[in-house]
Amino acid sequence: MGRLFSFLLLIALLWAGGFGFYIHKLPEPARQDPGPAEAVVVFTGSHGVRVAAGMSLLDRGLARRLLISGVNPATPLEEIARLWPGDRADFDCCVDLGLEARTTVGNAAELRDWVASHGFKSLILVTAEYHMPRALLETASQIPAVAVQPYPVSSGLVGPQGLPVSLADWRRLASEYSKYLAVYARTLFPDGQ
Repeated sequence: MGRLFSFLLLIALLWAGGFGFYIHKLPEPARQDPGPAEAVVVFTGSHGVRVAAGMSLLDRGLARRLLISGVNPATPLEEIARLWPGDRADFDCCVDLGLEARTTVGNAAELRDWVASHGFKSLILVTAEYHMPRALLETASQIPAVAVQPYPVSSGLVGPQGLPVSLADWRRLASEYSKYLAVYARTLFPDGQ
């Protein structure tokens, strides 16, 4: 019984230490434009902040096309189009809505199919800062030959000192860290070996 307790305590300490490192290493929200790319992809969330950021990058000419992955099929197109900062014709021609993804794994798979259909070799990935590490891992597993520039946006979960703002934010980041560890482990052993 003592060995089991010691083992569990060691696992908990390793997890807690890794969690602290994870929070410390979270990317800050982007303060300047990324380099140009062929496309922009947004992994949805954060009440439209991510979508607005992706649209702004496209509107400013940093890419030719935009995929908004994980759009709820019940969301009216007009609601999304209202976030578009430029000419509506540009939205109609160059913004694609991914309606299938419900998870980050789904986002990456939806992105893989979209990239393959357009032949893109470079893209800008927009998501929340706390979600970016896992989003990059999932994306790299699906499209390893595509150059991906991260463009993290603020989620509001991390305060100016780089720490979660509330107890609920600590829990959300702890959950995200655990998901990140699971994805990382899967990338180390891709065939279940």
